[in-house]
Parts: sequence; structure tokens; C-alpha cells
Amino acid sequence: MNIHPKNIWGAIVTTALIVLAWNGVNLARDIFVPKSAQVVQVGPAILEQIHHVNKQIFVEHYLAVDVSYAETPQGWLQPLKNLGVKQEYAVLLRGRVPAGIDLTGLSPESIWVSPDGQRAQVILPSPRIFEENIAVDFEHSRILTIADTCPGFLCPTGQLQAYQTQMEPEARTKLIVAAKDEGILTQAAADAQTYYEQLLNALGIAEVRVIVRGYSS
Repeated sequence: MNIHPKNIWGAIVTTALIVLAWNGVNLARDIFVPKSAQVVQVGPAILEQIHHVNKQIFVEHYLAVDVSYAETPQGWLQPLKNLGVKQEYAVLLRGRVPAGIDLTGLSPESIWVSPDGQRAQVILPSPRIFEENIAVDFEHSRILTIADTCPGFLCPTGQLQAYQTQMEPEARTKLIVAAKDEGILTQAAADAQTYYEQLLNALGIAEVRVIVRGYSS
């Protein structure tokens, strides 16, 4: 079967016109039909950033407190204390008290992000002192007074035992009270607010509001 050259060229031209028309339709669709808006998934990213650590220390106070311990004969030998039979210690203990935010209880409901990803609000838990991380600085602590005129069989508690059972726990309690009196929790709340505002801004969020429970108006 012979095909005339005119028919071949005619088929080629027709095919070319169809291809050009199809490309033109696609180009017009890309230009005039708006693409679907991309969904900004910022919330999970924020939660991941915040949950990077369970607890975050923002401030640490270095303080000094005085702690004393006294022991005298007991029982029927108790009157000996009036004669000066006693063991007594007074120590100036220095220590570091850290405070920050415990993020273990933070839930997705504490984070709100606008649909366009340009605004966000985060509600943080109240700051707290991390008592388990209080560190007593033995190197720079010192003994203020010491008096030991009580024999061991009358005052059996040695210096090490007295420190471990009474003096160190009392020092930790006093360090916590001193840190609170100096406003460590208010400072931790302010530092946390500033930190997370800067963090969210760095993630590309233009308008950020960080609320610290009990400390933000």
C-alpha cells in the first residue's frame, strides 16, 4: 500500500498542532488556576523542639547558708549539758540552686499555631526549683565554730553522720528558701519566656506569645 507524501506531511502537521494545543491548555491551567495552598505543619516541629529535653534549667543561684548541729547526753545523763558537755558544729555551706521549666507534662494542647503558620501561642508550666540538682560546694564551704567536749559513748553521732543525717538536708532546705527569696522563680519564668519567643521566631513564626503559668499576665 503506497502512502502519498502529502498525506504523511499532513499527519505530521496535525500531530504537531495537537501537541501544541495540549501544551497550551496545560500552560493556561498553570497560569490561571491557583494551586492548592500548602499546609504548614509548624505545631509538631515546635513540640519536638520543646520536648528535646525533659527539664530545662534557665537560671542558677549561688548562695551561702549557715547550718548548725548540737548533741548532748541523753537520759539520766542529760544534766551534764549544763556543765558544758556537748558536741556542737556550725558550718557555712555554699551551694548552687537551679531553676527552670519541667516540660514532661507539656501536651499538644499547650501549643496553638495559626493556619498560615505566622502566629503561635505556647503555654508553659510554672517554673520550679530542681531540688534533685542542688549541688553543695564543699570546697568553698567552711566551718564557723566547733565544740566537742562530749565523749563518744555519751554523744555517739560523729561529724560525718551528723552532716549526712541533719546538716546537709537542712542546708538544702535553707538554700531553696534563700533562692526563692531572691526571686529565682520569677527570673526563670522571664528567661523561659524570652527563650521560647526567640526559638519560635527562629522557626519562622512572626508573631509569638509565650505564657508561663502563674507568671504571665
